[in-house]
Amino acid sequence: MRQRVSLQSLFTLSVLAVGMCCGTVGLAYAYWHARQSLQSTVGITFQEIARQSADKAALLLAGEIEWVQRLAALPDPRASVEGAMLPAQTNPQVERWREEQHRYFHSLAIVRADGQLVGGRVNDATRGFYSRQPWWTAVVQQGHSWAGPLTVDEEGSGYWEVAVPIGERGAPVRGVLKVVIGTNRILSSILGSRLGRTGHMMLLDEHGAILACSARAPNLHTPLPESLTHGRTGVPAARWTQVDRDSHGAQGSIIGIAPVVLPSEVAQAPAWSILVQQDPAETFEPLSALLGKLGAFWIGTGVFVVWLRWRLGRRIVRPLGALIQRINQMGGGEYSALLPSSSNRVSGIEEIDRLAASFDELAERLELASQAKAQYLRRVEQANADLATSEEHYRLLWDHSVDTKILVDPLGVIQAMNRRGELTLGRPASTLVHRPVLELVAEAQQVRLQAQLDRVRQSGEDVSAGVMRVPMVGGELTMDVDCVPVKKAGRIESIMVQLRDLTQQKQLEQQLLRSERLASLSQFASMFAHDIRNPLAGIKKTLEWLAGRPEMGQDLPRRCLEDLRFTTDLLLGMINDMLDVYQEHYSGLPLSRSPVATGQLLQETLRLFRFEAEAQGVRFAVRRPSEEVWVWGDGRRLQRVLINLLHNALKYSPPQGTITLTLLVEEASMSCATAACEPSFGSMVMIHIEDEGPGIAPDDVPHVFDMFFRKKDGQDYRIGRGLGLHFCRLVVEAHGGRITAGNRSAGGAVLTVALPVRQEQSCLSPS
Repeated sequence: MRQRVSLQSLFTLSVLAVGMCCGTVGLAYAYWHARQSLQSTVGITFQEIARQSADKAALLLAGEIEWVQRLAALPDPRASVEGAMLPAQTNPQVERWREEQHRYFHSLAIVRADGQLVGGRVNDATRGFYSRQPWWTAVVQQGHSWAGPLTVDEEGSGYWEVAVPIGERGAPVRGVLKVVIGTNRILSSILGSRLGRTGHMMLLDEHGAILACSARAPNLHTPLPESLTHGRTGVPAARWTQVDRDSHGAQGSIIGIAPVVLPSEVAQAPAWSILVQQDPAETFEPLSALLGKLGAFWIGTGVFVVWLRWRLGRRIVRPLGALIQRINQMGGGEYSALLPSSSNRVSGIEEIDRLAASFDELAERLELASQAKAQYLRRVEQANADLATSEEHYRLLWDHSVDTKILVDPLGVIQAMNRRGELTLGRPASTLVHRPVLELVAEAQQVRLQAQLDRVRQSGEDVSAGVMRVPMVGGELTMDVDCVPVKKAGRIESIMVQLRDLTQQKQLEQQLLRSERLASLSQFASMFAHDIRNPLAGIKKTLEWLAGRPEMGQDLPRRCLEDLRFTTDLLLGMINDMLDVYQEHYSGLPLSRSPVATGQLLQETLRLFRFEAEAQGVRFAVRRPSEEVWVWGDGRRLQRVLINLLHNALKYSPPQGTITLTLLVEEASMSCATAACEPSFGSMVMIHIEDEGPGIAPDDVPHVFDMFFRKKDGQDYRIGRGLGLHFCRLVVEAHGGRITAGNRSAGGAVLTVALPVRQEQSCLSPS
């Protein structure tokens, strides 16, 4: 007979069974979901810690490489590989630097590009076999810095090899500086952080072998799973995973791993990684507590389902639903949202309320950590922005200064120069860096500049060095020099040498002086021309009267009269030309243009010097084309140009010498079109006058056509007043031509006059 059960009992048993089953399933799901969320959160946290530690390690290692590069830039290492041989074990500069800055450098080797050791302190086994080392190709042939493998003994002491090139960037490598660095300090900085009670960091090589661990010696670790190390080399980003067994033998550990990436210009022999792990018991400790609470809740649910049935069930289900929702929110990274019942959290079950409170506390801590991280990142970004702005302001003030600014060290070696200095001196800053600043000024003023630099170092105050000359290509600049100390922490770190260009001011002063001289000479020339013109005119009229006398019809007297009259006309022309020189500086040189036969003009001019040339024993050699060459110009002034040039040639020609006159026509790329009555020119007539004299000093060649320029030889009686060649340039340039001066390879001067050729048929002969 079937046993009968009361409806209340059946309902109670049914509710109990359904409640227990649903509660069991719900609790299992909550535990599983919480475990997954915790694993994800812990994994991401370990991944970020590994990445930050890897970045820190990369910065530390890059800093060590930079220290080695600075050591390689010292003068002694460079001198060692460039020929200034130093004893291999006694390099005082290098050893002093090692003792003061990097005492943990175990050895330093300065190796020339041919593999020969030339300096440093060497105690390694590779001495004499550097060209066979793995870093030789990367450093010597490719010009990269090289970071070698890390070697750690059982006691945790490590050694790290670094090799950097010696020489200018972009130039062939002159040598190598190879350093062995102790890694105790580096490893303690990288692996010193702890995570909770058992969390720590480890350093792995490219094969997944443990190089260093902050918890135990590397030889006490078990091999990592192949799934963790396989294909790990070259991983571009950090990651996390859960392994069955970690290097300490624990099961189910969550591990974060990130590669240590050095700068791209460094040839990295190994591929290191930072691994973060924690004992699984500590990692899942909150989950164990949760499991205990969920178990208590499960038992309480069974008891209270029977007691309170539906009502008590609602009070249990709702907090659990909210708890699951909270777990899902935490898994998605939403830490700031509160449980729906958190403002009135009264479920009647203490464990559930405590569990919810624990999750809220955990969420609050994670939210605070997230906010702190975001605030830190904002401060870093703001600091970087402020630094960039400050650097930009300094750069603008430095480069756009109106004065040349040169930064030198206390010894006077140039460290930097602004953009204005490059433009003023006409030399890029890279060609002046690491050179003495004394080389910029004239040799005679270097002692004075050195004395002022010493005075700045001793007194620490601004010093004015005065006006100095700065040689340039094709001339020199006049600079006002100031020396200003640059202090850091009360100590003179460098000296700012400021150069203010006074060249234009000096040129204006010289122009003013020249104008005053011109004014005085102009007044003198006017008075001289006025006083001598009338007597010369009387002489000319007398000669004309004599020419009309019958007794002067004989051939010889008439030729003499013609020469005297021609010479008188030239003398009057010379006086007028002297006035024209000064008129050119005020109102322009007047020209009376007409067709001029250059060959005939040259022959007529030579006739004036035949007696003087015979007396001196000088011979004229003339080369000219068979056909006459015509130009459009002022014949009288062009003849005066030839007279001045031939006079100078005769003046400096030695006895029995030869003056060569060459007249030829050359095609010109330029053309000139004037008024309708004047022709267009496409060719140039070249008149070369060469002598066999001492020639022109190279420094005087650019100035021979300047007004008042004279040869600096007070014992030469032939020195003029500095007006003849200047007049020649004025006349030639007024005709659209050019005049140049130079020296013959065999000795002697050569002056060349280039004039546009008259091409029109109507002007081939005078009308």
